[in-house]
Amino acid sequence: MFKLTPREQKLVVLLGGLLLLGIVLRFALPEENEAARVERDSSEMPAVYSSEGTGAGQGEAEETVPLVVHVTGHVVRPGVYDLEKGARVIDALEEAGGSLETADLERVNLAQPLIDGQQVYIPALLPQGEDGQTAVPERISPQGSQVNINTADQAELEGLPGIGSVKARSIIHYREQHGLFQQVEDILQVSGIGEKTLESIKDQITVY
Repeated sequence: MFKLTPREQKLVVLLGGLLLLGIVLRFALPEENEAARVERDSSEMPAVYSSEGTGAGQGEAEETVPLVVHVTGHVVRPGVYDLEKGARVIDALEEAGGSLETADLERVNLAQPLIDGQQVYIPALLPQGEDGQTAVPERISPQGSQVNINTADQAELEGLPGIGSVKARSIIHYREQHGLFQQVEDILQVSGIGEKTLESIKDQITVY
């Protein structure tokens, strides 16, 4: 049987140790490289989040697209103005420089939300009678053919095409709860009145 000398035995042990070390390093180094790669990829994530943050900012910008409204009547500067989404009649009035001394703000719902393309009309103070009482606004326009939906009673409203007793009561209830109509199209906000009904009566109604 072949027998190694003590020196040869040491060499064999040394070579075995080096071989074992090589095997360990062979499998250990790729794991370290993979860990380093994952860590490097993770460090790049904020750039992705930053991009998404920019997208969110664009969404907010879209939500603040201005409303375009026409302010007319007894205001300092009548005209067309851009307002932010969610603005109300009071904001449109302030944009137009405020109301004149002749304006009757009691007949305007200043808290009403605005919609794009809306006309905001600020009416004049009603004249007072000889007894000092404010005169009741006329129910019929100067042409004598249009019903003022802001002042018409139950019977007058029922005389309009497609407006029966139920819808007439709804109109009266709406203006009592929300204030006077600013334009004839506002009647669409009354429950039970749609585009078809408005189309049939819009030439016969007014808000002034």
